[in-house]
Amino acid sequence: GEDGQLGHGDAEELREPKAVFALLGKRVARIACGAEYTLAVTPEGVYSWGWGDFGRLGHGDSNDSFVPKPIAFFEGRAVATVSCGDTHTLVATSPGELFVFGRNQNGQLGLGDRD
Repeated sequence: GEDGQLGHGDAEELREPKAVFALLGKRVARIACGAEYTLAVTPEGVYSWGWGDFGRLGHGDSNDSFVPKPIAFFEGRAVATVSCGDTHTLVATSPGELFVFGRNQNGQLGLGDRD
């Protein structure tokens, strides 16, 4: 896809399924898709790629990523599930913690503010 959300290292559209080579052998357990970005949960951690505006990829910046990149914050944490909104991301851990990041224009992060 145009913002790298397919994870193949380019912006090309695909009309047939193609493996995401960066995740081969990673035992993907869960996936979620937002507006031009994608997350995957593996036993090793959480990977994100695609359009990075507003920090929605969780890498501490707003850069796009055209291939899956591990989110350093979640290394060593047992992640249960992920969910993507239009421009924000939620990650729930197995102990029941909820982490949010990305755009908070309408308070969608649930932090009590809109910053």
